[in-house]
Amino acid sequence: MVKVNNITLKNYRNFKSLKANFENVNIIYGNNGTGKTNILESISLMGKGRGFRNANIINLIYKNENNFLVESEIEQNLNKYNLKIYSEYFENKYKKILNLDNENTKDTNKFIETSFSFLYFLPEMERLFLSSPTYRRNFLDKLIFSKNKNYNKLINSYKRNIIERSKILNLPTYDLNWIKTIENAIIKTGLEIYKLRNKQISLLNDELEHFNKYNNYPFSAKFEIEDNFYNNTIDEQKYAKSLEGTRNIDSQIGGAKIGPHKSDLYAIVNEQTNASQLSTGQQKTLILMTLFAQCKYLINQNIKPILLFDEICSHLDDINRKILLDLTKQFDAQFFFTGTEKSLFSFMSTNVNFYNISKL
Repeated sequence: MVKVNNITLKNYRNFKSLKANFENVNIIYGNNGTGKTNILESISLMGKGRGFRNANIINLIYKNENNFLVESEIEQNLNKYNLKIYSEYFENKYKKILNLDNENTKDTNKFIETSFSFLYFLPEMERLFLSSPTYRRNFLDKLIFSKNKNYNKLINSYKRNIIERSKILNLPTYDLNWIKTIENAIIKTGLEIYKLRNKQISLLNDELEHFNKYNNYPFSAKFEIEDNFYNNTIDEQKYAKSLEGTRNIDSQIGGAKIGPHKSDLYAIVNEQTNASQLSTGQQKTLILMTLFAQCKYLINQNIKPILLFDEICSHLDDINRKILLDLTKQFDAQFFFTGTEKSLFSFMSTNVNFYNISKL
């Protein structure tokens, strides 16, 4: 996997121009509104998609400018490459364009997209278990995507087929073979999503169990998926019969009553407490433990992720400080942290690069 050695931003978000060099552990600090999150977002654009905010490309462009540019030197196995990411207006919309060593081909795009693996901490994750099921599903899906770069295609294919089925069901009449073809596609992708999510949960629980044996953290945790439809005995035939049986209600309410888009993620702490009952600080501890476990799994798979932790300093008690410190000490990965003050990171080791956003 790759390391980001430096970055140059031009006409990106609130930056007319910015240059910065990076090391393994990087802490970007400064007042709110100065662009700390924007720097992390520009790094996340190096992967597949539109970054961790999933923003419209036009919103990434500096006011009254036509395009943005993110340029970086990236390093993989001692080989260095020049990576450019920029916006281009094409067919009445803006697109993200990737350019590696002045080449823009399918092979270079695939190389870039498969070379980056990201793990994120965003401030809203502190209340993950009090947020919506959609947000929790997305959290789980991003963990899967950090290893499986084809996973987003699977999710998008599933969503497209759900939408197509809804359109068919709203027609006055429709061909039964047509609806069965779409439902067969939903079944195929839906079962694969269930399979990958269950595998991810199993991997996380194994890593967390091992994690708790060797670290003095306040609680153990076990993740589970809640889904009123799915169980291990569901096969294509049962799935097809269930979809057929819900056509009438789905035609009235839209979407589909059953499927992985209805699943929820929850965690049981110390074998008795639902994570939704934890304090905000405790929920943060659980999320950091989860990211620690996923980082360990990725590195064991010979994948070195880039960790982007935005505004990490709220509810940063001794336990959460220890987890962050253990992360940076134990793993050969690249880290980016943001916070409002340098002093908030005084617990970090001396081998840390600090950047005052007002001086970049």
